[in-house]
Amino acid sequence: MRTITLRRDRDAATRRRHPWLFSGAVAREAGEDEGGIVEGRDGSGELLARGFASPRSPIVARWWTFRDEPLDGALAERRLHDALALRSAVVPDGTDGYRVVNAEGDSLPGLIVDRYGDVLAVQATTEGTERARPLWLPALASRFPGSTIVQKNDLPSRAGEGLGTADELLAGRELPARAPFRERGLSFVADLAGGQKTGFFLDQRENRDLVRRHAAGRRVLNLFSYSGAFGVAALAGGASATTQVDVSAAALELARENHRRNGQASEGPGARAELVLADVFDDLRARVAAGETWDLIVTDPPAFAKRKGDVDRACRGYKDVNRLALKLLAPGGLLLACSCSGPVDASLFQKVLFAAALDARVPARILEKRGAGPDHPVSVYCPEGEYLKAFLIGIA
Repeated sequence: MRTITLRRDRDAATRRRHPWLFSGAVAREAGEDEGGIVEGRDGSGELLARGFASPRSPIVARWWTFRDEPLDGALAERRLHDALALRSAVVPDGTDGYRVVNAEGDSLPGLIVDRYGDVLAVQATTEGTERARPLWLPALASRFPGSTIVQKNDLPSRAGEGLGTADELLAGRELPARAPFRERGLSFVADLAGGQKTGFFLDQRENRDLVRRHAAGRRVLNLFSYSGAFGVAALAGGASATTQVDVSAAALELARENHRRNGQASEGPGARAELVLADVFDDLRARVAAGETWDLIVTDPPAFAKRKGDVDRACRGYKDVNRLALKLLAPGGLLLACSCSGPVDASLFQKVLFAAALDARVPARILEKRGAGPDHPVSVYCPEGEYLKAFLIGIA
């Protein structure tokens, strides 16, 4: 197989079992390419790791193992077995929508698999992961017989490596546009054809349950609502009313569908779910100017920062939206402030929330620090896999 010899001064990360090899750590390469498999060795020839190459990416290889073992279907099957054992322990009853494989967190680098009922939505984020398909696809198909398997390819990382970006049907009869699934007994639909991520934000499941548990008797404002799932959970928890705000008409139609599936009227007499098409920042400023008050607010914007150069601008955006949200909270109110920007870590996000509370002049206190659910494990050797931050803030 092809061998990458690592520079003596750049092999420490691999020795510490970090699964990414950057191009700057490569001293030289030799050997034939066999299905994208590469091994990493130090200057003396000692084997350090084996994995799959992505030669057109700054991360030129992702290590699958740090042992002298073959990269084959048996290894992929063992990794998937371990992943499913974890999900059987942590996925709640009444739920068939969850993350099956979380890339490096499940020792299957670059591979994302989300389950939506009878549909598996897959993302192979790199060339190496794509070339490993003969390993992971048979393992998936055998564990979920009869399921439709869709590969979602519209990813910047794939485009950057010259890979195809059109969705592919890997198993089943046709590409589904939507996929119904359940979450703690609630019914939702994932937008596979045009939605964000793989079609739904499964990583927020435990935070939706938090909102559900705190919603009874409260008026709930859900900002950047997308599928409306936080609002659906709030009404299921006994909220007196919920308002969903998003700039996308398609997202609000998805929210309307999710309300309908759960018997929650968003139109007509007795409707407790309001859907508002608006820019969230403009909408918030108008609500503050009108002197509105709310009991529970969720701010869950899309990623404001996707690279380090975006961080300053992102922090200004996070501060502004949460400052305005805090101004709307009634005494005893709650704010669930979220960030899915990887370059903005939890410490920095907490500082942003401190600045927002200071400017809003409210007596805020942190009640909980949260992240993604346990079906989104993060490798201790690859902390870069942690991205979702959520702070539950209370107003005295």
